[in-house]
Amino acid sequence: MTRTGTRLAGLGLIVAVLACAGTAAADPFPAWSGTKGPFGWEARRAGCGIVGHSPSVVRAHTRWSTSPSNGYLRLTFTRQVRDDATGSWSTVQRQRRSTKNTSLEGARAVLHWTQWFFPFADEAGATSRHSVVFEWLRDRPGPDSRALRRERMMSPCVVGG
Repeated sequence: MTRTGTRLAGLGLIVAVLACAGTAAADPFPAWSGTKGPFGWEARRAGCGIVGHSPSVVRAHTRWSTSPSNGYLRLTFTRQVRDDATGSWSTVQRQRRSTKNTSLEGARAVLHWTQWFFPFADEAGATSRHSVVFEWLRDRPGPDSRALRRERMMSPCVVGG
């Protein structure tokens, strides 16, 4: 092989490696939990958290493939703890995130979201659950401002101590 051929082969290898690295660096996720028309949503919990050491992590992915310039997404991440005596769930942490009035408003791409919840000191051994509410909205008043709303509730887990 000539020097030029060797250089081109090496350059091709570098381009292929960089392309694979870019793909691997993306936040991978399985198939969508649900889709409806141009909307897609997915949410997964990575662990339940360990008091004083690590948070519970919820990763969500959204898509609005035909988002208008005045369309935006709002996600509400919620963590609840069950009262063992009554069996009822109480909300202990909630975080709302939105693309409204940001450069992502009107985005037509898959958006990746990550939310961390650190368990409180008295929650070791408690049963916890997480949910994500996905809302696709438009910047206009009235009853038709919401294009779609879906909720993804994850199975309960036990907080580590």
